[in-house]
Amino acid sequence: MKRALTIGIGLTLLFTCIPTSSVASNLAPGSKCPKVGKIQMFMGSKFICTKNGKKLVWRKAVNPANKVQSSPSDSSSSAPTPSASQAPATNPAPVPKARPTIQLSTKSDFRNTSECKLQNLGRNQDVNLSHSARNWRLLDPDKTIRILIFPVDFPDLVSPSNESPDFADLSSKIEDFYKSQSGNRLQFKWTVAPTFTRMSKSIESYGVGSRAAGSVWQLNNDIQDLAFTKYSRSDFDFIIGSAPTTTTREQIASSPAFGSNDNRYLGATYLGGDYWSGGRSWTIPAHEFGHFALGISDLYDFDSSMLGESGFERQFQFTGVYDIMNWAGGAGLELTAWNRWISKLISDSQMLCQPNSTTTTLLKPIESVNQEVKGLVIPISQSTVMVIENRAAQGFDSKLPVGAQGVIVYTVNTGIDTGRGPMQMVRKMGSSDIWFRDNALKVGESLTHLGYSIKVIAEFENDYYIEVSKAS
Repeated sequence: MKRALTIGIGLTLLFTCIPTSSVASNLAPGSKCPKVGKIQMFMGSKFICTKNGKKLVWRKAVNPANKVQSSPSDSSSSAPTPSASQAPATNPAPVPKARPTIQLSTKSDFRNTSECKLQNLGRNQDVNLSHSARNWRLLDPDKTIRILIFPVDFPDLVSPSNESPDFADLSSKIEDFYKSQSGNRLQFKWTVAPTFTRMSKSIESYGVGSRAAGSVWQLNNDIQDLAFTKYSRSDFDFIIGSAPTTTTREQIASSPAFGSNDNRYLGATYLGGDYWSGGRSWTIPAHEFGHFALGISDLYDFDSSMLGESGFERQFQFTGVYDIMNWAGGAGLELTAWNRWISKLISDSQMLCQPNSTTTTLLKPIESVNQEVKGLVIPISQSTVMVIENRAAQGFDSKLPVGAQGVIVYTVNTGIDTGRGPMQMVRKMGSSDIWFRDNALKVGESLTHLGYSIKVIAEFENDYYIEVSKAS
């Protein structure tokens, strides 16, 4: 039906487009016409003669060719054109943030790093925060570190299994941690004794069921004496003894570090009740490794730690959530730049020593595993420096709260012994959290301490630009 109609209209148009001799020269809508239905073309328009009351007049017709008819399937012609307000919003492509153009101080602007190294002025020659040699034999970062894990049990603390526990997770995490702190410089080799070996004395005889009590050194020496009846001491640099997996704190309260300058014994620790009944965290022996292999001080408050639960909050009052040598369960386990430097995990080229003039420095996150600069040191006196570094929620600092991410400043004083606060955070104005979780400097923030002004002037993707000047 539609096809026939279309053809009919086409034929009508074809015939009505033929001009006739009777076209009026003044034809206009409403003017008189001769016969109802007569069609006439005039100046490109079609007129039809119609009856209006008693009169016959011309009426301008609508040309069918100019009408637009859409079929139901023609969605393109039937859809309304949206207005500007109806058009879907489009988000412009984000403009990449540009790194700020800042004139940085050059390496030649800084002092020689030897001017920022500290000698030990404290009483402890085994663990401290100086560059001085230690009494203990420490690791050589250029040699593979060979560690023996040796499990033992006792007549009154028998292992439920003769087979050695699986130490793969512990060893891999300790290795991953210290390799990352050294920019992948350190290499490890682990040996695990396959079975438990029985000690001759009872665990009760050592009296190590409370912290810092009993014959802990004798227990360590006896473990090593037994181990080296089966292994050659010269094949190893360090040893980690282990009590049975069922050990409680009441049997072996803690797992201390044992350094050595005696050729009969190696630097060591053992896994006691704090490890086996306290979640088996790899950070406990990793903390002790920092003592017996690297000679680093305890950064926590030793007196508060002896108070148990009542002293827990104040135990970490010196450096808060930062550094595994402060808090093995803290959010910021990464070693500080200073601790990496004194233990030779990073080189002199990765630290800057502030001159008397103003400097502008780019500090990237300390957690990045690379050979770039890790910290800026300001020499204050023979025993004291200030250190500036950048901490981000990356690597072993991934759990750092927002307020602890950014630029931190701390002092190091080698006249203060281990466990008494040889390293202490410098607090910015407005910070009040005892663990410094609100203390990291952000862009535009500054602090003044010990005669120096330290200001964060810009940031780009966790990289911070620091201006250091003498305070007026």
